[in-house]
Amino acid sequence: MRRFFDSSPPLLNPVDLVSAFTGKTAEELALPERAIIVFDSGDLKRVFNKKKHRLIDAWLNFRWLYRIEESNTIITRSYFGGPNIAALVEELAAFGVKEFVIWGYAGGIDNQLKIGDVIVARGALKEDGASYHYIDYEDDFVYSDWFEEWERHTKEWGFREGIIWSCDAIYRETREKIRKYREAGISAVEMEVASFYAVCKFKEVKGIALLIVSDLLNDEGWTGGFHTKQFQDGVRKLSKFMLEMVVK
Repeated sequence: MRRFFDSSPPLLNPVDLVSAFTGKTAEELALPERAIIVFDSGDLKRVFNKKKHRLIDAWLNFRWLYRIEESNTIITRSYFGGPNIAALVEELAAFGVKEFVIWGYAGGIDNQLKIGDVIVARGALKEDGASYHYIDYEDDFVYSDWFEEWERHTKEWGFREGIIWSCDAIYRETREKIRKYREAGISAVEMEVASFYAVCKFKEVKGIALLIVSDLLNDEGWTGGFHTKQFQDGVRKLSKFMLEMVVK
């Protein structure tokens, strides 16, 4: 693999970019310690229906961030893909966020997984592009430095731990790769976790990803579960966990 990592300072930094787009000072853009990142607008609404919140006006014209009232937590939505999550973490970390929790979705490749299961990602196989710009080592995997702090709580809630395959090319998740990675003990495939954990390591912030199994990939082909009761049960379960255990 060609190495892209360069330790020299970047020309463009998130403080300058966000300040330029918003016209606000660093003090006006300051953020609390914890952020929840979702990918689906429905998940934002699930939080909003249970928790009072307010839009952080200073960030308008650049990002839509919401402060959950009576907490030290914000919530926002990211677009799919490693580059999007990497840029978002860079920007939020630059203004004070030190703890990031992803609420995401993944396709199960482990035959033991079912639609609606929740996976806590211990680490990820790097088949993305962004992670190679953030970490300078040859290991094909990148791991969460925050996993152990969440392990007991997530086990109590019945979540499963796993290694994730992060792949930028959704239509190149081939049968041969799925078979090989299943045999290697990888649980599921998605697009962001490797990039997310890599940028968290580089910025020295905490990150953990929790993923609902939304579809299955196995020898019989692809099975979507997005409109099943099992999927909705998983969404409700992770939503409850976020509200009770993550918002602080």
